[in-house]
Amino acid sequence: MKRNPIADEMAHTYDRYFQSDGYRARYPQPNPSTLDYLLRNGASEAKHILDFGCGNGRYALALLAHSRADITGYDISAASLADFEHHLDHTPDAARVRLVHGNWSRLGRTPRYDMILMLFGVLSHLGDRATRIGALSRLRALINPNGRLVLSVPSALRRRPRELMKWSIARRLGVALPPLSEQGNIYFTRHVDGQSLTFFYHLYSPKGLRAELRAAGFALEACEAESLLPEWWIAQSRTLSGLDRMASHLLPPALGYGIRVLAVPV
Repeated sequence: MKRNPIADEMAHTYDRYFQSDGYRARYPQPNPSTLDYLLRNGASEAKHILDFGCGNGRYALALLAHSRADITGYDISAASLADFEHHLDHTPDAARVRLVHGNWSRLGRTPRYDMILMLFGVLSHLGDRATRIGALSRLRALINPNGRLVLSVPSALRRRPRELMKWSIARRLGVALPPLSEQGNIYFTRHVDGQSLTFFYHLYSPKGLRAELRAAGFALEACEAESLLPEWWIAQSRTLSGLDRMASHLLPPALGYGIRVLAVPV
C-alpha cells in the first residue's frame, strides 16, 4: 500500500507527544459531554466498538467502565498504545481490548463493528481530501449495516485563524504545495515540555464534513457543536465542563470549538 507521508509525520509527532507527560497533563480525562453522547447513541448497547485513533485510551477506557463492549483500539502511534496498555495492566477489562498499531488489515475486511469512533480531530490529521475520504470508505466497509460512526473535527471558524490566513495567502500566491494547496489544510506548532511539535490539520465546516461523509458512503444523522471552550479546559475542570455543556447547546455547529456528528452507513 502506498505510504502516506502525513501519517508518518503524525506518528512521529504523537510518539514524541506521548513519550512526554504533555498529552496526559493536557487531557487527563474525556470530555464528559462527548462520553455521554457516545453512550446515548449506541455505545452502551454495542458489542464491538472500534476506537480509530484511540491514543492512550482516553475515551475507550471510560467506555469499558460504562459498557460491556469489546473494544478495538487502533492508532499509528506506538507510544500512545503503550500508554493505553499500561492503563490496562492487571485490570479485568484487559480481556475486552485489542490494540492494533499501524496495519489496517488487522482491523478486518468485513463488517464487524457496531460503533466506530473517530474523535478529537483524528480525521483532520490524515491528509488531503482523497486520503480522508479513502479512510472513511475503509471504515464504511468495517461497520455493520445498522452501525454508527461518531466523529469530531476542529471547526474552521474557531481554530487556528493565524495559520488559516497564512496558508490561504500562500495558496493565492501559488506557493502552497500539496497538501497545503487544499483549502482548510494547515500545519501548526505546539510547544510541549521544551519541544516543538508540528501537527497537520484539516479544519472543517459542517458542509465540508457532510460532503466527505457522503462521498464515503455515510449519511449524516446529527451535527452539533462539541463544545464552546477548548477541549483541554474541559478535560481539566468539572466546573467548566458543566458550564460548557449548557452553553454548547446554544451554538450552531460551525461555531463550536469542535464539530461532533453522528453518521450511519447507506
